[in-house]
Parts: sequence; C-alpha cells; structure tokens
Amino acid sequence: MWHGRLLSIGICLFATQGLAAERYYCAVDDANIKLSIDAGFVDAPGRKLNHFRGALIAKSAQVPDDFRKLMLDSSQLSENWSFGDDLRLAIVAYNGNGDNAASAELVVLASGKGNAAPMQGSYTLTFGTPDNAKPVKLTGRLTCNAQ
Repeated sequence: MWHGRLLSIGICLFATQGLAAERYYCAVDDANIKLSIDAGFVDAPGRKLNHFRGALIAKSAQVPDDFRKLMLDSSQLSENWSFGDDLRLAIVAYNGNGDNAASAELVVLASGKGNAAPMQGSYTLTFGTPDNAKPVKLTGRLTCNAQ
C-alpha cells in the first residue's frame, strides 16, 4: 500500500515540475513613465509565454494624450523571449485603425546573474504618428526580478 502512495506522490511532483513557470516582475518609475510588467514563461523547451500583463502611466509632456495610460496584455506583444537570465519583450499599442492610427512601441531588455539578484535593464518607448512626423522616443533604466 505504501508503494502506491509513493508512486502517487512521485507522479504529482513530476507533473507539477512540468507545469512550472519562470515569472518576471519588471518595474520603473522615472521622469518619463511609471511601468509595471508581470510575465510568465513555461519552464520547458520552447519557453512558451503563458502569462503577461502590465500597466504604463506616462509622465513626460512629450507623450501623446491617447497613450498617457495603457493597460498591457498579451494581445499587444509583438515579440517575447526568455532564456536563462535574459528577458526581451516588445509591446505595441495603437490608438485607432487603418492609416490614421498612431502607435506606441515599448521594448524591454533585461539581464541578470542568477535568480538571487535583480536583473538590470532598459526600456525604449517610441511613439509614431500617422503623418510620419519624427517619432518621440523615451528611454530609461528598469529593474526586473525573476521567480
């Protein structure tokens, strides 16, 4: 009987490890923006994204009104990558449809040395306009933690 219990425990532990995910929490609060991102990747070959959400509040006067407050979700991710102690995300938001839409693109890059220390990184936030005027570009530092 105790063999059956041990086998059950072993199967549960193995299944739980297969569903484990690497989570990243990134944040910045500087003169340009206040940003919080929560992203999770499956801890298995391919490192598939299984969770993403975030919020961005723009502080800079250069930011167009339509992009002052953004709730971020996985439908806005154009690229995502996680491997070891590196995280790369590209998020795109639009304020309309077709040729008259302006865009905001946020690129997050972070790297670290093991899960014990915070990961240091940077962000680039670029706003494009439908009239192809010179885009507004904001950059800064951010910190991410891996769990």
